[in-house]
Amino acid sequence: MGQIYLQRFVYGEGVTKAALDQAWDEAFKAFARSGNWGDVDSGVKHHQSYGTAWGGYALIEVEDHDAFGRYQMFHNQTYGHVVHVTFEPLWDMDRAFEPTISALK
Repeated sequence: MGQIYLQRFVYGEGVTKAALDQAWDEAFKAFARSGNWGDVDSGVKHHQSYGTAWGGYALIEVEDHDAFGRYQMFHNQTYGHVVHVTFEPLWDMDRAFEPTISALK
């Protein structure tokens, strides 16, 4: 298993509906081509997207760091004018703390 990331995107202030609609159009095309929002053929696997009123999240798995770089660059070049995107690496807290929790039972 690769590194899991929580990708967060927040709509920019003052962005017009037309600009946001155009960015979503490009995002849908990228997803249709590659199966992910960053338009890379392999190395980044999309697991799930979650929407909110202010933007949303995507859960991705990175197997290839060069592909992840291309994934991030696509976001910056294609969506950077309408959303602020961050990537947070996640780790399994349940597995990490399982020995401690089991010892307390």
